[in-house]
Amino acid sequence: MAYTIENYKEAFIEDQVRVGREVTATWKSFEQSSADQLRQVYSAPGFDPETRFYCFQNDELVGFLTSSIVKDAEPPGRANLEFPLVLPGHEEAESLLFERALDVLRRRGVEVVRTRVSQAWGKTCDMAKRWGYTFVEEQAIAYSAILAEVSIPESSGLDSVEEYNHQKDCRQMVDIFVRHYGMSPEQARANFDALANAKGQVISHVVARKNGQIIGRALALRYENDPTHGHTGALFVTDEKQRPLLIARLLEDCRAKGITSLDAVIFGDMLKNRETISGIYESLGFIHLATVSCYERKI
Repeated sequence: MAYTIENYKEAFIEDQVRVGREVTATWKSFEQSSADQLRQVYSAPGFDPETRFYCFQNDELVGFLTSSIVKDAEPPGRANLEFPLVLPGHEEAESLLFERALDVLRRRGVEVVRTRVSQAWGKTCDMAKRWGYTFVEEQAIAYSAILAEVSIPESSGLDSVEEYNHQKDCRQMVDIFVRHYGMSPEQARANFDALANAKGQVISHVVARKNGQIIGRALALRYENDPTHGHTGALFVTDEKQRPLLIARLLEDCRAKGITSLDAVIFGDMLKNRETISGIYESLGFIHLATVSCYERKI
């Protein structure tokens, strides 16, 4: 049967989530965005529906590909393109989606596309080789701890580790996220407001203080698809000695709340200290799950 390819429509979101979850069910350190998350992203200012591609057979969605043109890229003419997610038995749709995306991006002035690749993410390594991509850099290193198998050390050594209090702590944390993570004040405030309203998703949200000032922060959240499985959020420290103590507190809280495993990711500025941070996770009983790398090709 012939395949047809269409651009984004809101009516496609639920099927996109269904297909994405089926294709990535066995991937490690990856979670398909929920329908609500996609609606939020796809309704944001600047969203470009012409860079999302959906492949159908007999009106049934069998695969999709997402991309986005990088505004103000240096050098200009760059786009991010995630490799297609296609249901088993419809492998022909992989190349159809990929070539359609390249055609559209070329017409939009794109010269280079980048993607994320991992040996723990299905066929992404094979696709990178098949379509002529080359390695650029590591982007993330993922770890996971099985709570029943780790020995959690005492989380002493900080002057005070307390549960995050939204009314008391939000202003300081907004300032930290603006200074250290490049967020706008509005973005940072929205992030913490959302966490305050997501009680069921938050496993542990703690801050460390010294003389009334927040010197560390750690967060663990439930995965939407499996609430017994958790992952860490951005972990802020002013001294690397704080990191193992804050992680230990997250492990304690996860175990107390019946969480079976906790994932953690080294990314961004943390990659500069990847050996040290990897050693901390491994000393606490985390095991390496996956390394995610950036690959690119000219189009």
